[in-house]
Amino acid sequence: MPYPDPMVRQKSGKDKITKADRTRARLVEVATRLFQDHGSDQVTVRRIAAAAKIEAGSIYYHFTSRDQILRAVLEGGIANARAEVLAAIAEAGADSSPLVRLRAALGAHLEFTLRHHFSSRLRSIHRLPKRLRDHHLQQERDYAAIFADLLAEAGHEGLLQPGFNPSVVRMLAMGALTWVAEWYDPAGAMTPDDIADQLMRMLTSGIVRGARSGTPSRN
Repeated sequence: MPYPDPMVRQKSGKDKITKADRTRARLVEVATRLFQDHGSDQVTVRRIAAAAKIEAGSIYYHFTSRDQILRAVLEGGIANARAEVLAAIAEAGADSSPLVRLRAALGAHLEFTLRHHFSSRLRSIHRLPKRLRDHHLQQERDYAAIFADLLAEAGHEGLLQPGFNPSVVRMLAMGALTWVAEWYDPAGAMTPDDIADQLMRMLTSGIVRGARSGTPSRN
């Protein structure tokens, strides 16, 4: 995605996208694909430069290090995922049940993770320098707050059973969907919508008969 200089304006008042902006965006796009296809440990600055068809030394005009490129890739992923999730929530309607909006949000999250194999980035985060990792984890928390707020709203409306920790429910649900990319077969019988529906059925009804009466005995 482009990063226009806010100080450079066209007569129309819109930001002017420079050649440098386009090159930076191209580098992030190429790096994203390489990190997804090969894993962050296998991708060097030279490899990114070769794939982007620029001189390796030119990358340092746009990024100070490989880790800065990875940070831009991760930030772009979070920003794009957030935009798609918020758009799905808006489409569901502000007046709809928070559970309807939660299903829309989870569905959008799943669609994004499948398109971008988002689970692969989780392995990259722990290899970042602490300063970059902490910055990204804060973005993760801000993103997760979208889902936490929907669960909190459902709780306030009396739509959730007592006795569950909303944070745990949210982490389990998002974690499960994030890792669907590891096993999902696009040629299989189920669509991403089917999978999101299955998860919502598990969250709202459970899979065990009489589950509402308590946890089954282990005996």
